[in-house]
Amino acid sequence: MNVYRYVAVGDSFTEGVGDPGPDGTYVGWADRFAEMLGARHESVSYANLAVRGLTTRQVLDTQLAPAVALRPNLVSAVVGMNDLIHPKLDIRAQVANLDTLIGGLAATGAQVVTATLPTPAQGTPLPTPLRRELVKRLGLWNAFTRRTAAVHNALCLDLAVMMPPGIGGWSEDRLHPGPDGHRAAAEACLGLLDGVPPRRLAVTEIAGAEPGRPSLADQYRWARQFLVPWVKRRLRRESGSAGIVAKLPGYRSVL
Repeated sequence: MNVYRYVAVGDSFTEGVGDPGPDGTYVGWADRFAEMLGARHESVSYANLAVRGLTTRQVLDTQLAPAVALRPNLVSAVVGMNDLIHPKLDIRAQVANLDTLIGGLAATGAQVVTATLPTPAQGTPLPTPLRRELVKRLGLWNAFTRRTAAVHNALCLDLAVMMPPGIGGWSEDRLHPGPDGHRAAAEACLGLLDGVPPRRLAVTEIAGAEPGRPSLADQYRWARQFLVPWVKRRLRRESGSAGIVAKLPGYRSVL
């Protein structure tokens, strides 16, 4: 295929959080993937509807119809983390929403790409019971994601397998990949289109991905800068998506 109409839907990962550009706006794996695709094919148009903070249901409700209206022949849909970190997770309902989302995109005839979710950085200072629960939820979600992809003949980018847990592959918030992580995901997605399954990255391939845990001072700084504001938003029932709109709701040509 030499002509691509690529639409990206999802949450903060696909919006590009953790991968700021020179002007401070987020780039992210989907932007990078579109650029790589444009370097290989004669015509690539790209739209990005992703908005941070959205659950699977919210992505389904707000992005499926606009994505279908753009008549893409390639779509990526990566969702789920905002569901998994919620205390009251109804995983059956969210899996049903994932199935409806992927099925609705696949019904257009487009090639659909979805992805499993990696475990956040090991240095994230979650209490052991909470971390175990998150890891358990991730395992279930990723199994359902792989199955949903197979049912709808979608490609599945297995980020859970390829993304290293070391802090160096992650942004400062330790919840989103950093620039190297986003770049690696883009390269793996390009390979997936060529039939090359993703491989687990070596620590040496990620800048600063040294083994070991952060110091207490680093943990305190992280909690003050990221954890406390997040908890406050939760207590106020404020959404991370408030005031945020899709950065690229219509196609732009990728040269």
